Amino acid sequence: MTGVQLPVAEGVRLLDRSQAERDAEFAALFDRHYAPMCRLAYVILGDAGQAEEIVMEAMLKTFSGWGRIRDMERIDAYVRRAVVNQCRSKIRRKVIENRVNRVIHHRDETKAPDWEPERHETSRLVWEAVKTLPERQRACVVLRYFNDLPEAEIAQTLDCSVGTVKSQLSKARAKLEIALQQSWKG
Repeated sequence: MTGVQLPVAEGVRLLDRSQAERDAEFAALFDRHYAPMCRLAYVILGDAGQAEEIVMEAMLKTFSGWGRIRDMERIDAYVRRAVVNQCRSKIRRKVIENRVNRVIHHRDETKAPDWEPERHETSRLVWEAVKTLPERQRACVVLRYFNDLPEAEIAQTLDCSVGTVKSQLSKARAKLEIALQQSWKG
């Protein structure tokens, strides 16, 4: 009779340990990725508050779907994609809100990161130019040059082909070149 109870007790401990391990793994994931994902979302959205909200939402979805994640080695890409997708959804919702409430709501001016004027004028000008890019081009530029991701990983994150990423980066670079030439002349 004690032999029958022992596996049940062990099974409960295994279940408890599994939840504890999951919680520890997720806590480590959160600690490791929260700040970098907030920076990524901020660069895409231009609003620190919305960026934190997006990252928390992406982390919550990651936690609730933890059992469905097939490849834990790729969890970094999973979280990054979740954040980028949340940002894209937020931008789409914002466009719709602006269309509906055009008179009442104006697009908030995004505040650039604090720069030392003499030392970082070029960076400020680049930041201002990047903010004017269309959503998809801006996301490609941020992922390529801010996060230093290869084109294949950007394509996976944005759920598009590598050719699309290359095309979007090319168009973005051309627009940035024109915008920056005008800034420096003007």
